[in-house]
Amino acid sequence: MKKIKAKKQDKTEEILEIVSFIKDNAVTHEEFNGLVGEVSGLAGEVGGLTGRLGKVESDIMVIKAEMVTKDYLDDKLADLRGDLVVLTRKEDGKVKELVKILQSKKVLNKSEVKRIFSMPPFPELAL
Repeated sequence: MKKIKAKKQDKTEEILEIVSFIKDNAVTHEEFNGLVGEVSGLAGEVGGLTGRLGKVESDIMVIKAEMVTKDYLDDKLADLRGDLVVLTRKEDGKVKELVKILQSKKVLNKSEVKRIFSMPPFPELAL
């Protein structure tokens, strides 16, 4: 009988310790409500960040859509080079015609004409 009373006494003390611990460490209503408010505030901030992130993502998509690619730039530079070659050939034709006129008027001799025609960018080969 003493053993049973001792066990009950031990159990009662253990339960009192647990209740005392809970009383000392439990969250009060005010603390709980404060934590709920903080969590709600964080949720609002996360929602705001999500919106801003979505805008940044759409801005990046616009930049990618308008961005010049290497292939596009290479094509445009090749086109420009071709256009410049055509213009330079036209100017070269004008210079050659001028040299022929000057030769016919005896301003330039045959060796001077040959030297001018052999100059870059489009030299004529002597055959």
